[in-house]
Amino acid sequence: MGTQTANRYSTSRRQFLASASAFPFALRALASPIISNPRWVLLGTGTDKGIYRAAWNAESGELSGIEVAAATQHPSFLAKHPLLPILYAVNETPAGDGALCSFRLDPRNAMLTPLERVSSGGNGPCYVSVDATGNNAFVANYGGGSLAAFGLGSGGALRSAGFFDCRNNTACGVLGPNTARQEAAHMHCAVISPDNRFVLACNLGEDAIEIFRIHPGAARPMEAPVRFAARAGSGPRHLAFHPNGLWLYCIHELDCTIDLYDWNVNNGAPAPVLRKDSVTSTLASQAALPGSTGCEIAVSPDGRFVYGNTRGENSLVVYRVNASTGLLTEQQRVFSGGGATRHFAFDPSRRWLLCANQGTSTVTVFAHDPATGRLAETPKSFALNTPMFVQFV
Repeated sequence: MGTQTANRYSTSRRQFLASASAFPFALRALASPIISNPRWVLLGTGTDKGIYRAAWNAESGELSGIEVAAATQHPSFLAKHPLLPILYAVNETPAGDGALCSFRLDPRNAMLTPLERVSSGGNGPCYVSVDATGNNAFVANYGGGSLAAFGLGSGGALRSAGFFDCRNNTACGVLGPNTARQEAAHMHCAVISPDNRFVLACNLGEDAIEIFRIHPGAARPMEAPVRFAARAGSGPRHLAFHPNGLWLYCIHELDCTIDLYDWNVNNGAPAPVLRKDSVTSTLASQAALPGSTGCEIAVSPDGRFVYGNTRGENSLVVYRVNASTGLLTEQQRVFSGGGATRHFAFDPSRRWLLCANQGTSTVTVFAHDPATGRLAETPKSFALNTPMFVQFV
């Protein structure tokens, strides 16, 4: 790196460390959730049968006794409360407004007791997150093009606490060039920043990242967003922060790429900068682009590897992270073991990666070496109707 770039990294690092000391939840947000010897996996699905549970064997990487834990409509994305035995799930229903529902979670047997169900404020909710204080949940409505905030009261009770509708707001931008997929705003994630000060939403329809300043516990915790343009036609989908708090990776659904942003906060305002020449394809070749869509992205806790998957091509890819620049180099590419690969997650030991293959109704389990980042070429496979999300409990 040149002197100017090195100085910018040094300044950003000092800013991050100062921010971390000022915000006690930063380190907890950067770390992986701590689960001691998990014995269960909860699985979100694309059916009306509900959320499933499965017994988990961390020694063999086996799922067994897969059965319904709670009946609910199309629970495509799940999130745990950071302090309470509460699970939240979106109901990504195909018509009308979707919903956010909550369940009491019994960690002894992974059974779920329904608590509440409220409107998500828009069609097709596809993502839910809970801030580190446990005061607020945020839901991205893909079909509705909106982001909704909810207060979490005593016992995790749900209360509507704000709403940003990008389809009826002059602050929103121009639609992307893909007329088939970018006909309207489409919010696709709600990622909390490491310092718990912002929630970031990918707007696939307008090729933008909307960044909302948040005030957890306030009556209206979400400020109006600051918008940052992504590449035209890329269709940003999901985001993942590097553990150093300086780098932000974005996987794009429409052109099957990953971009690197330098994450900066200047005088309390977010100011991410797209790194020049950081675009990395998730595909083996551009010939696979028609019918393929980028999907999920994750960064290893030690920051040495980034993982991404692509539907259509149905691949899982491991990238090495350059420790100085954050840029990615492809290290390994494997078949996901099924069709329409969706969400994936590591078990807490990082010895196993579970991949939900929605299209072929299978959950595949890959052996994983945390030291090298590499996955086994051949996974174990378990049947489940349209799996879409993996949550260890």
